Amino acid sequence: MTYLLGIDLGTSLIKVGIFTEEGRLVDAIGKEVIVESPKAGWAEQDPEILWKITCNLIRKCLKRNNILSSEITGIGLSGQMHGTFLIGHNGELARSKAIIWLDSRSQDILGEYYEKGFADVIYEKTGWRLIPSMQIMHLSWLKRNEPETLKRSRYFVTCKDFIRYKLTGEIYTDITDASVTGLFDIFNKSWSKEIIQLLGLNIDNLLPEIRKPWEYAGEVTLQAAKQTGLRAGTPVAIGAGDICSTALGAGVIEPGQLCIIIGTAGIYELVTNKPILDPEKAYSIVCHAIPDSWLLGCFQMTAGVCLKLFKDEFCYEEIIRAKRCKRRVYELLDKKAEQSPVGSNGLIFHPFLQGERSPFVKPAMRGLLFGLNLKTRKEDVIRAILEGVGYAAKDNIEVFRNRGLSIREARITGGAANSPLWCQILADVLDTTILVPTVKDAGLLGSVIEAGVVAKLYNNPFEAAKRMVKIERIFEPNSHNVEKYLKLYPLYKKLYTLLWDFYEEFIKVYNELQ
Repeated sequence: MTYLLGIDLGTSLIKVGIFTEEGRLVDAIGKEVIVESPKAGWAEQDPEILWKITCNLIRKCLKRNNILSSEITGIGLSGQMHGTFLIGHNGELARSKAIIWLDSRSQDILGEYYEKGFADVIYEKTGWRLIPSMQIMHLSWLKRNEPETLKRSRYFVTCKDFIRYKLTGEIYTDITDASVTGLFDIFNKSWSKEIIQLLGLNIDNLLPEIRKPWEYAGEVTLQAAKQTGLRAGTPVAIGAGDICSTALGAGVIEPGQLCIIIGTAGIYELVTNKPILDPEKAYSIVCHAIPDSWLLGCFQMTAGVCLKLFKDEFCYEEIIRAKRCKRRVYELLDKKAEQSPVGSNGLIFHPFLQGERSPFVKPAMRGLLFGLNLKTRKEDVIRAILEGVGYAAKDNIEVFRNRGLSIREARITGGAANSPLWCQILADVLDTTILVPTVKDAGLLGSVIEAGVVAKLYNNPFEAAKRMVKIERIFEPNSHNVEKYLKLYPLYKKLYTLLWDFYEEFIKVYNELQ
């Protein structure tokens, strides 16, 4: 029997999965990775440690399932986007630590670019609203603060590009990762010399060749084979950025399909057959991991992490019971929340635990649980969190609808996909059918879909996704609940509108007290 192997390089977790050629998950294993913060606002990772962990996971996954390296016919990759991994002139790391998307050290430069009007030009050319996460900001900071680092550098690439380089010895990036750098012409699908000249970056020599995610990137080298246990000569696909690979792995491949990712953050991606700029710059544009397709994306700051925080801090009893019953603690939280009615007995939750960046930018916003009273119970609070994330999802998705963009179907991935109650709440709040794919590790499956193309099992990723993605469950909106949420949602919005100026006032006073 033959298999495909996928590598998903997340910010906090690296996963390796083995799939059959029809898309059935055989096994997946993962290991948490560290984000270093040597200074306030900095976020870095050690590329060599990421490579070592990847090697160990591949070996372990093969051994655990008694799969021979010769049975792996293709390899694909997916990874965290926006990271700046610098490779030197002789193939070595030009900077020992990569700057990743969580980094905000370039805040001052960001403000400068907005004041000078550069941000508007960048959006019109690249389709991206300027944020500190982007490589354009990392490189701007390095130019001013570590010019010697850039002199030592030959290429800047992303996380999955670096790991693929270690596998194959070849250096490329792909259209999905390139399209979120702030340096990519979204209409011509090429590096934008205009933007580079506008900012005076002088980095033409650092730009890697751009390829498509489903194209052949090279083969596993002898050295990489020794480190990973893979067979030398195994073909490797270029791969895609994580949010694009996840959309592909969820089968979100046709215009009008929406991918909802409720993980730590909330990500909402709508497929279109052309790049459509937003006059208000409320969403950004990403090249999709399939031919001639784009994703319009809204990126909410915090979503699933809100429930995790409540679980960690206030659900000790449920954590102990889950261990004793050998069940997932979130299943027990679902059962509790089911005891609370629509509207959570008068509670409204705002999931702004780290400020907000979409559909508006408001770093000073804070989370809020409104409506506490003497009858409030834990089940009400849990349901309020699920509903609050649902309201925030609607707030973002309304951006698309208000632009006249139709949504005919939504597919959900991430932690919320494991919660039937949360899926139903989203279907009711959004008044949209929600489909749950069978494979919850959609990013892994997306990487394997690209691998299936380079292994010549499929002609293109569209055909592969049609064959490999299966749907496990469908949630239809409940008309009675839809009517209730139509009345509650405006209250959710009105509440943060009333607090709009208070957020800054609160932060100012609070900071003075520190």
